[in-house]
Amino acid sequence: MMNTPGKKTGKKADSQDEVQNSDFGTVLASARKAKNYTVEEVSEYLKIPGHVITAIEHNNLAELPPPTFTQGYIRAYARYLEAAEDEVLEMYNLAVPRELGSELKSRSKLPNEASSQSPLVKLITMALIFSGIAAVVYGSFNYYQQKAGVMESQLESKQQSFTGSSLNSPASMSGTQHLSIKQNTRSTEADESITANTATAASDAVSTSAEMNNSLSSSSINSEADGQVATSSNTEVIEQANVPVKDDVIEIFAEEGAWLEVYDASEQRLFYNMLNKGGKKTLTGQAPFRLALGNAGSTRISVNSIELDINNFIRSNNTASFMVDVKDNKASLY
Repeated sequence: MMNTPGKKTGKKADSQDEVQNSDFGTVLASARKAKNYTVEEVSEYLKIPGHVITAIEHNNLAELPPPTFTQGYIRAYARYLEAAEDEVLEMYNLAVPRELGSELKSRSKLPNEASSQSPLVKLITMALIFSGIAAVVYGSFNYYQQKAGVMESQLESKQQSFTGSSLNSPASMSGTQHLSIKQNTRSTEADESITANTATAASDAVSTSAEMNNSLSSSSINSEADGQVATSSNTEVIEQANVPVKDDVIEIFAEEGAWLEVYDASEQRLFYNMLNKGGKKTLTGQAPFRLALGNAGSTRISVNSIELDINNFIRSNNTASFMVDVKDNKASLY
């Protein structure tokens, strides 16, 4: 039985076509020579070793690195020569032995292992990040509250230890004044002595008036006139002494919270602590006041209901230190 010549011719043609389809190096070499590029120029531009370019052009698979790297070199080389990248890569893949080509497939040693791109892994990662941030914020808040509590307790202990001369003492806040007893003596023509006593309490004033009336009734007309003059002058002293000293009122409103320290004219520290966000503090004392505060940009201050403009005293670190005085219903800062 004779063999059909046509079948042998067909197998030979398919083999030749497969060889031509896998001749990727010749395609790249022809494109390089058409552009008059040398191997050295291509190597310098693409940063690919010269021996690798030579091995690619000669289809020398044994001298080429693993397929993963070679594919990247061929793609960059073809793009540089303006050749069809996909066609050249397809020709290379046909030339690569099957056992080498199979290495290009990703293999997982642990098939059930979750990928880092898995939605579940991303969700757990984000949850851990937010938990860490929440822990830091919570710890900072607790530290802030403890520090504020210590400062408040120290301030309260200092206020409780104030004496009666302090601005925060009940006597000073009520505006009453302590008066010492004075003795005024005048001599009459009959060499008689008339003594008038002044006191701070109402009961002392009543007893003093009774003694003065008894003394006046037993004296002469001239001594009675002198007694009336003495009584009039002493009454003026009592009225002037009982006039309460007017306190100035300073109000601080911290929109975003602020540290605050306030002194009055007597160098008495009226306040030294921090105000929470939205906190307000009203203080009374004698102007001029001396203030130092932090977070000054969001803090509003008024004295005797006069709003103050402290922008010129705010430093670059958002703190401010200044003096404020009030005269004739006008406030001045310096």
